[in-house]
Order: sequence, then C-alpha cells, then structure tokens
Amino acid sequence: MILKDITPQQLTSVTAKAGYKQEQDVAFFLRRAFKDHGQVYVINDYKFSFNGETAQIDHLIVYPCGFILIESKSIKGEVNVNELGEWSRSVGKQWTGMPSPIKQVELQQKLLKEMLHEHRESILSKLLGIRQQSFGMRCWDNVCAVSSSAIIERNSMPSSVSKQLVKTEFLTDKLLKVMKLKNVMSK
Repeated sequence: MILKDITPQQLTSVTAKAGYKQEQDVAFFLRRAFKDHGQVYVINDYKFSFNGETAQIDHLIVYPCGFILIESKSIKGEVNVNELGEWSRSVGKQWTGMPSPIKQVELQQKLLKEMLHEHRESILSKLLGIRQQSFGMRCWDNVCAVSSSAIIERNSMPSSVSKQLVKTEFLTDKLLKVMKLKNVMSK
C-alpha cells in the first residue's frame, strides 16, 4: 500500500533532476509491487525532524517484521567501493569520490529509531496492531538502489556493501527476500 508518493519538485540543476528521476523510478517499481499488498506500506520522500536534526528518507518500507530504508542514487557510469567502504564513481573518463549512500541511510535510520523510540507508546498501539514495548525487536534493513544503467564493480567491494546495493529493476526482488513475504497481493 502506498501511504505517500514522491513530492513533485521543480528542479533546475542536471544533477538534481537525475536524482529526482531515480527516486521516481524506484517509486514506480515499489508501486507496481506493493500498491495492493496488505502487509507492505510504502512511504516515499519521508522527511522528518527530531531532536534538532532533520532527515529525508527516499523510500521507507514498513512491514509486519520491521522497516527497510531505501536510498536512491543516480549513477550513470561505474561505481566502486573499496575495502574501507569508500565510494567512487566514473564521470566520463575521470573518477571522483562520492559520499557513501550506505552511511547516509544508516544516519537516517539512527534518527528514525530514536524518534520512534521516543514516541513508542503512542505509535505501537496504532501500528499494524503491534502490542510490544519498543521497536528494538523489529528488523531494520537498508538498501541502496542505483540507476539501472550503472556498472557495479562487485569483485573488490566488501560483501556487506554488495548485499545492500541493487540496481533499480531488481529492487522488489531484493525486498521480498529481505521481508520473506510471498509476492502475493493480499488485501
């Protein structure tokens, strides 16, 4: 079920437009897979503030066992991640470093956990009928969805990063494996 769609934006920079297009592509695949699924809730473009910090989660999946945060990245060339988890990508024939989207989504996850923990009593009684004292026993996963045209060099990439990195067209397959749900639409 789609609880929130992408917020329409008027962008001028080429980079911002490419990022927005990638978020739209991911939202398209999520909508196709889960719009009628009674156990999966999709929140696109979720922005929140807590304790003086602000986070923007590209896509948040809420399902009976937990949460999956998805970071969308528009990468048109090659992407490499070294053994230290440092990211680089090709831009034309040149390589340039880039911030780790995995670290970015981990920071967003940390703030979301803190906010949910602070408001657990009022949320848990309403959220999927869960009757427990905290969110600690829920599953928490992160995925980075990169453009389908990206070339991913997985040979030297740490396996932990490789497991979290997926091309957009394979995203829903990855999510179904993580959630251990059948691709059966149940209302």
